[in-house]
Amino acid sequence: MRTNIYKNKIVALLKNNHLLSIADIHTKIKGADYSTIYRNVEQLVAAGTIKRVVLGKDTVMYEMANEHDQHDHFVCTNCGLVDEVEQLSRPLPIGKYVITDVLFRGVCHKCR
Repeated sequence: MRTNIYKNKIVALLKNNHLLSIADIHTKIKGADYSTIYRNVEQLVAAGTIKRVVLGKDTVMYEMANEHDQHDHFVCTNCGLVDEVEQLSRPLPIGKYVITDVLFRGVCHKCR
């Protein structure tokens, strides 16, 4: 029963926040062990409710999985800002690739 409570809280947090790490989620949900949050996040990923966004070697964030809101991410290499970018459409050879996500890196307008 408590698992559903935590899953609901995680989903509510991600609906109101763009990207959150497990540590961010753990900080915002009081009374839950880190392992409980981790386990529930992984179950929500497996169910397709939320998706994992890998922003770097040691940086993993989570967001709502919404097939109608396809977007990529930009990460500022100077300040770490993460922003959504509209998905760019470019035809690729049929059957050659299966693209799951794209990550752009560069310098944001504030750091230029």
